[in-house]
Amino acid sequence: MTNPTAARIQDAAMARFAAQGFDGTSLVEIASDVGIKAPSIYAHFRSKDALYLSLIPLLIQAELAYARDSLLKGRGAVRGRIRQYLRSIKLRFDESYRVKFWMRTLAGPPLHIYQQVLEPLHGFMDDLEGILRTAIEQSELLPNRHGLSAPVLARTCMSLIDSLQSELVHGGPLKYERRIKAVWAVFDAAVVAMPKAPPDVRAAGNAEASEPGEPPARRSPAAGPATASRPLSKTAD
Repeated sequence: MTNPTAARIQDAAMARFAAQGFDGTSLVEIASDVGIKAPSIYAHFRSKDALYLSLIPLLIQAELAYARDSLLKGRGAVRGRIRQYLRSIKLRFDESYRVKFWMRTLAGPPLHIYQQVLEPLHGFMDDLEGILRTAIEQSELLPNRHGLSAPVLARTCMSLIDSLQSELVHGGPLKYERRIKAVWAVFDAAVVAMPKAPPDVRAAGNAEASEPGEPPARRSPAAGPATASRPLSKTAD
């Protein structure tokens, strides 16, 4: 069970890191937010680096839970769920300092602990791609006109997510809005459904189906309007 004081320190750290970044945040500020003295933090985390790294598994767990709820348990067609998930990137970024910290970490973790941050993120991305693939496999997105498979579409979605998060963090909300409209238009066009096969007119029009290889059965005069008979030739007197 997580120590309550450690959990409060982590929550305060996330808020500070989200607003000020790693380099702009001090342990003194975090301790002040929690209501303790800075040296007390060391009873729970040996350094600011260790505190920062302790946040990554918590956020991975929360983000995967959100993805499962949104993509696997959500209402409506999967196409709409994916679109809503992409739309939620900005909404959640604006509303939650936890999500803001998460996206800024994805976009640019502290350089001196880059590899330590990146290692668990690789596992997160694999898991998120798996969730997308599972959602797509049994959805209306397959089959599609271009023959795109579930793994290909899942990887495409991962590229969209990465692109939109990066644009939001580095470019701002207006550029994010322009980009999501563009990338969604392309994705939507890529997953156009296969055209429906034309109905079997012959089978629908004949009461009795012909055997394979046989010509279709002739219609009897009673089955339709009578054809005009050819006039008889006059006989010679």
